[in-house]
Amino acid sequence: MAGTGNRLQGKVAIITGAGQGIGAAIAQAYAREGAKVILTGRTLSKVEEIAGQIKAAGGEGIALQAVAGELADSRRTVELAMSEWGRVDILVNNAHSFTDYLPLNDPAMEDNCKIDFQSAFFGSLQLMQLCYPHMVEQGGGSIINMGSSFGIRCEPGFLAYAASKEAIRALTKTGAREWGRDRIRVNTILPSALSPKARWYLEESGTYEAELSKVAMGYFGEPEDIAPTALFLASDESNFVTGQTICAEGGATML
Repeated sequence: MAGTGNRLQGKVAIITGAGQGIGAAIAQAYAREGAKVILTGRTLSKVEEIAGQIKAAGGEGIALQAVAGELADSRRTVELAMSEWGRVDILVNNAHSFTDYLPLNDPAMEDNCKIDFQSAFFGSLQLMQLCYPHMVEQGGGSIINMGSSFGIRCEPGFLAYAASKEAIRALTKTGAREWGRDRIRVNTILPSALSPKARWYLEESGTYEAELSKVAMGYFGEPEDIAPTALFLASDESNFVTGQTICAEGGATML
């Protein structure tokens, strides 16, 4: 895996939710381009498997069990990067709990919102705040947050998910405004790929054909289709790109 490129040579990256799907694909892409990666996830065996694949291919990766939105876990994540490699150049906030379909008038909606906001919004905020002083000290960095077209489309039954993802875009733009002079770039990707969770949702909801009809390119992407956008935003090639929402979903959403 290492040795195929050097676009991220010497950089250290933290990727949350890296045990499968988009997070795993990003971690592997970063390692191929020379980055040292911290992979976090709720299930240790999953992140260990991806870290093992990275190491077997000649890259450097460390697996860490961590739950998005748990402050103690967020602290341990950044402390690990600093203790092992002494810097944090890239942060990818990919982990997000996904609550099931629930009508707006259901009394449980407030609980659903708390779950989604804790993992997505507060989890991203925590790691951004913890990485900030290290990025300032080293002269900059790149933060990539994951949004969703659901936040723009506001599909019925998914207020908690949509609201938390739109909050992520506000977090991104605020971070870009406040930290730009520190040479810290913050951007949002709206991804769409057939990750394990996405496959489950499309099958359970019976919406496969309906969702596919919205994709301009006519097919669903795979996690590996998202990784190049995340690689661009992590690399020096995007040094003048910040505060942006970039869709990597085959034209399902056009801003």
